[in-house]
Amino acid sequence: MNSKLLKLDAPYNVIYAGGRVGRHIATLMVWNDVEEEELSIGIMDAASYPVIDEGEEFPAGTLIDFAELHDCRVICPPGGTNLFWVAKMIEYDFKQLEPAGAEYILERMKLLGCNIAMPREKDKETGEEVYRLDFDVTLYIWKVSGPIGNDNEGVFRVTSNHHDGFYFEAEGTPKEIQSELQSQRSVYLGAFYNEISTIQFHTNDLINANWIEELNKRSY
Repeated sequence: MNSKLLKLDAPYNVIYAGGRVGRHIATLMVWNDVEEEELSIGIMDAASYPVIDEGEEFPAGTLIDFAELHDCRVICPPGGTNLFWVAKMIEYDFKQLEPAGAEYILERMKLLGCNIAMPREKDKETGEEVYRLDFDVTLYIWKVSGPIGNDNEGVFRVTSNHHDGFYFEAEGTPKEIQSELQSQRSVYLGAFYNEISTIQFHTNDLINANWIEELNKRSY
């Protein structure tokens, strides 16, 4: 087995690597040399793994040997990122076997000095561009199991669209989904407490999800 450590130059990308978030400071490349009929040399079992700096209390140089480089994602380039891209990365995190969670991702991005550009909109009265304070998130609801015709009993699956600015995902009974969505919303409101005011939910699906209306009435 051969290996080579490729050190990268600053400024660094902040990447999502196997549930960890950090500056991508180096890449470890590993491979095997294989001779075929003594006529040619091939490279077999080649792989690349990121080495990251998680910042703050963690020393730089953590090798992420459980996630190859092509499975990692740039979560914030040196010039900064935007809210919609962060939501997309949180959606990607949800798809992993062991999600890190939005709270960890946002906290680590803050500690690493990531600049997240917030969306703007036109003021209804002045027409000037201002930062959006209120967000409306569309929820997509599927009934996984339970009695037909009763939208308040059974197991449901709920997702949202990262293009709304924030990504949500939950599965369970209506009460369990209410609790999980409220928890996720609290994380976002806490992370952007001085930049946004509200996050409201609605759905265009045919399911009579009055538990979403109840969630919107709850205090933040």
